[in-house]
Amino acid sequence: MKKILVPCDFSASAIEGLHFAVELAAATSAAITVLSVISLQQQMDEFLVSEGFRENFENEVIKLRLPIPICHKIRLGKFAVSVIDAIAEERIDLVVIGTRGSRGWEGPFMGSNVEKIIKVSPVPVFAVKAKTHLAGIRNVVFPCDLMLSEHYGMTRLKKIQAELGATLHLLRIDTSGFLSRETLYDRIKEYAIFHGLSKYTINIVTDTDETAAILHFAKQLGADMIAMTTRGAADLNHLYMSSIAADVVNHAHLLTWTCIQQPVKQPV
Repeated sequence: MKKILVPCDFSASAIEGLHFAVELAAATSAAITVLSVISLQQQMDEFLVSEGFRENFENEVIKLRLPIPICHKIRLGKFAVSVIDAIAEERIDLVVIGTRGSRGWEGPFMGSNVEKIIKVSPVPVFAVKAKTHLAGIRNVVFPCDLMLSEHYGMTRLKKIQAELGATLHLLRIDTSGFLSRETLYDRIKEYAIFHGLSKYTINIVTDTDETAAILHFAKQLGADMIAMTTRGAADLNHLYMSSIAADVVNHAHLLTWTCIQQPVKQPV
């Protein structure tokens, strides 16, 4: 059975992430582990904080009337480290995080922590910005790097596309203008064929600001989700490296999905 990890402090945005995870779990026959992290600064009040987390969890479970297996774990420590450790120990397949969006990360989901998770998580990460339903995800923007090599991220992306029944809008941001649009189109087509993609469109945008171009294209399209694969923290020279993915996740007003191209564990 697939396992979904939901880091949750039971703030409003975190609850939206939990609700999306529940819907996803019900559709894919998955189990959910809700993870609440007590920071080192809260250590003196560990008992009270733990009781608060437990009460909030029980209230949400009763309210949602969940038809799926769900459990609650509480850890003391650094947020990002706790999440990455839980992924390994609980054999997690997917992480779902509720965030506040472009105004900044909420509660324990501070930018540096979420960026670390995006960079080093060995499994895909959904960042949920607002109430989102699976049935409404029909158009997914995917900035592609045109690399003709098999990797974990693309395998996972094709699987989630199939589960959603969505159209994949392949997007290439041309920052140099070195290649003609015809050449770029042919290379994107070759990329799609190599990876066995179906139900997709090809799109080329010329811009020097990749993050802004991705967000603008998604807004113009009326996209429901942005998906990005990265090489994580191990390869900082990669075009769509983790910092760009983190910028997109932080500033997007819609659901985002990120996944490293190879399931390698990196230190947090």
